[in-house]
Amino acid sequence: MKRRIATLISFLLFLTATAQNVTITGRSNKTNSLVRLFVYEDLVNEYGTLINQSQTDEKGHFILEGNLKQILPARIYVGLEYVDLILSPKATYDIEIIVPEQQDNVSYFEKELPAIRVKRATDQGIYRQIIYSEEIINGYMMEHFNQIYRGRQVRYIDSIQNAINRELPGIKSDYVKAHNRYRIAAIRLGINADGKKKIIKDYYDGQPVLYTQTAYIDLFKELFDGYFNSTSYDSHLLNDAFMGGPTSFKKYLDTDPLMANNPRLAELIKIYNLQKLCYGDRNTSRLAKDHLNYIKSQTKHAEHKAIISDFFEKFNRLATGAPASEFTLKDQNAKDIQLTDYRDDLVLLQFVDGMSPVAEHQFSELRALHNQWQDSVQILTIATHDKMAFFKQYFEEKRQDWPLLDLGDNILLLEAYNVRTYPEYILITRGNKIGEAPAPSPERYLEERVRRLYGK
Repeated sequence: MKRRIATLISFLLFLTATAQNVTITGRSNKTNSLVRLFVYEDLVNEYGTLINQSQTDEKGHFILEGNLKQILPARIYVGLEYVDLILSPKATYDIEIIVPEQQDNVSYFEKELPAIRVKRATDQGIYRQIIYSEEIINGYMMEHFNQIYRGRQVRYIDSIQNAINRELPGIKSDYVKAHNRYRIAAIRLGINADGKKKIIKDYYDGQPVLYTQTAYIDLFKELFDGYFNSTSYDSHLLNDAFMGGPTSFKKYLDTDPLMANNPRLAELIKIYNLQKLCYGDRNTSRLAKDHLNYIKSQTKHAEHKAIISDFFEKFNRLATGAPASEFTLKDQNAKDIQLTDYRDDLVLLQFVDGMSPVAEHQFSELRALHNQWQDSVQILTIATHDKMAFFKQYFEEKRQDWPLLDLGDNILLLEAYNVRTYPEYILITRGNKIGEAPAPSPERYLEERVRRLYGK
């Protein structure tokens, strides 16, 4: 009997541990489409984790489930289009996602964005309060733009918080309070005479580090980008300390009171700026990587270990000489095309989504380069599924004679090559290795980079 009870208890504990504590039921106007749910614990690298995926049925309905330990920014993709929301543990959501039909000749930057409507949420009002706060802040900024940014009248900023308090009385969530606090801080940054110093003092010095708060991290990046080059440091002494290794580097950085008095924040500032140095010249990049690996081995903060790991995963994936992500896509004739088909070639991937004057000019330049390259470089144009018919007609009219591929719903390919805008270019060397990612566009040194890689 005791054994039975113990077994039952163990089973119940297992169910509790594995139960999905967030459930999203929804509907979209995109039927029979792949739906994916990503959450973002690492906003420094904007690194999303896929926690569930589903499919809209013939009526557009879908269900997504996942486990959360804390409130997190999330993103739901319907095909390749996405909407953002904030998810809370132990909450359920009933949502609707509308993906606008796009005109073929509309560029990526001009397209109408998808919209989300949260019809019901059991998250204690957190998402609604954030959205409503955003509406108040943006509306107030539009109405009083001249007084705030041209007149630099700080009293109008204080009125924003008063408006939020009036329209949303009794906000209890620390997450919502922090969101509003740092959104308002970002506005203050634009009008304060002493700029960054006062904002850092009032909002970061002695304050907790809010890793999963988008408003905090966005402002963090604006304030601390290039912090090593701030007036607090002597460039020669800084360089000597950097070359001297992690201990000497930390010791010198701590000559700045902010860095000395806020060790967790200081370490994050250091990580963020070292990551940027990894894209410098070979020696600087090597040393920056060494510093990051040392921090990862010594840090007491799990968040920092994860941020460094996420960075290296993305950096190494697109580093020169790394294996290029494989794919199999349908071309304009419905034939399967694989990257491995071009293992012996230098390959240029061109990702496109809609046409614009810039894209049309780049196609013209690319056509001239194609005629010049002949068979020495294989171009593969990868179009988003919704624009495939348009580009198929465009290729026929312009007599483009290289393969046009349909991306379909392969969002993971976009993630693999870190495609964030269109057109985007990736150079791949023989043996299907990364040559340069991203590569320059056709009118900006692309030919020079191709020549450099061709002999390798």
